[in-house]
Formats: sequence, structure tokens, C-alpha cells
Amino acid sequence: MTFTLTWQTILLPLLVIAGIAALVYLCLVLAKVLDTLKKLDPVLADVKQITEAASDITTKADKTVNGMSDSVSAVVTGLKSNKGLIRNVSSVVGATTSIIGVAKAAGSRKARVAADASEPKKAKKAKKEK
Repeated sequence: MTFTLTWQTILLPLLVIAGIAALVYLCLVLAKVLDTLKKLDPVLADVKQITEAASDITTKADKTVNGMSDSVSAVVTGLKSNKGLIRNVSSVVGATTSIIGVAKAAGSRKARVAADASEPKKAKKAKKEK
């Protein structure tokens, strides 16, 4: 009895076995992918909510910054047009501050003189009481 083996008779069963193994492996990979997708769905829902909240906050912040920018621009424009008035007001404030400083210095000098004058009187009273 003679057996004749050709490359086709050897390779064909090996290819069938390899194909079955690849199919089983592909099914296992797909099962893991489905589990991952089930776990990923709630995460994506949270990401969507967080993104919407962040978008709302950034939109509000953008509107606020734009409003503040417009306000600052208006103030700067007003200040540029009123440089002379601002200079005059600052001169008046400076003069008023100087007058207040002179008055305080004069008041504190009077208080020191009065305190110095009252010390000998207190000393005389203390001697009399002894």
C-alpha cells in the first residue's frame, strides 16, 4: 500500500485549522470590544455633559470679558479726552492733602507744647501731695 502526499493534501487541512483558530480569535476580540463599548458609553455621556457645561461657562466668561473690555475702553477714551480735568483734580487733591498735613503737624506741635507745659504742673502737685 502506497500513500502519496501532495503539498495540497498537507497544506489544505493546516489552512482550515488556521482559519478556524483565526475565526475563534476574532470572535473573542469582538466580544472584548463590545464589553469595552458598553463601559465606554457612560463615560462618553459624562464627557458630553462636562463639555456642555464648560461651553456654557466659557461663553458666559467670553461675554463678561468682552463687556469689561468695552467698559475699560470707554473709560480710557473718557480719560484721554479729559486729561486737563484730571490734572486739575489731582492738583486740587494734592493741595488739599498738603493743607491737611500742615494742619495735623501744627495740631501735634500744639499738643506737644501743651503736654510739656502740663508736666511741670503735675510734678508740683506730686511734690505737694508727698
